[in-house]
Amino acid sequence: MIVMKSTIRKSALKRREEIAQAVLRIIGERGLPSLTTATIAAEVGVTNGALYRHFASVDEILCETVRYGIERIEATFPDRSLPPLDRLLALAGNRVRLLGDAPGLAWLLRSEQAYLTLPDDAVRRLRDVAHRSRQFLLATLREGALAGSIRADIEPELLLVPVLGTIHVVIGASGAHSRPSQDEPPDPERVLSALARLLQPFPSSAGSASRSANSHEQPTLE
Repeated sequence: MIVMKSTIRKSALKRREEIAQAVLRIIGERGLPSLTTATIAAEVGVTNGALYRHFASVDEILCETVRYGIERIEATFPDRSLPPLDRLLALAGNRVRLLGDAPGLAWLLRSEQAYLTLPDDAVRRLRDVAHRSRQFLLATLREGALAGSIRADIEPELLLVPVLGTIHVVIGASGAHSRPSQDEPPDPERVLSALARLLQPFPSSAGSASRSANSHEQPTLE
């Protein structure tokens, strides 16, 4: 009897996950206006009534979709023991790989429409993970600047802007339900490699700064 209950519970959890995945596919491929209980049910291969055996309302479906998406986003945070520059690039690469293949999830994170239309609890969760992502990147930039592995001639708060912009541009190259473009999208690996070069300190600048510091410590007499 216990085994039977466990099997039923697993089946229900799996179905809820499939529904969340279907919502993300519909948003990513067709846009939010196409999201209805009918399109969700058709995408999953169930009846409208079956949806309400797992969720009490459409808002509950959306909250579960956001919870499922954030669970995947959480997995992109890299090990904090990595060197700062490696850690930052690992997060960028992980996000690009995840969101580039999941335009619906990218839409949840980046679209103002998402914050205006989703239930309050879902919006709170999205804002929280976005804030933690920014803080993770900012802390990494500061740590790298102090360690000398990330350039310190630009304030970390300012350097965060091109870092976030680069990630968003690469993710948006094949953006959610975007119009076809004749332009070739940028290669993510090459873009992230360019970002690494942008973040690395300039040896000549470091040398000049060191010589300048030494000149103050040991002034010459004329």
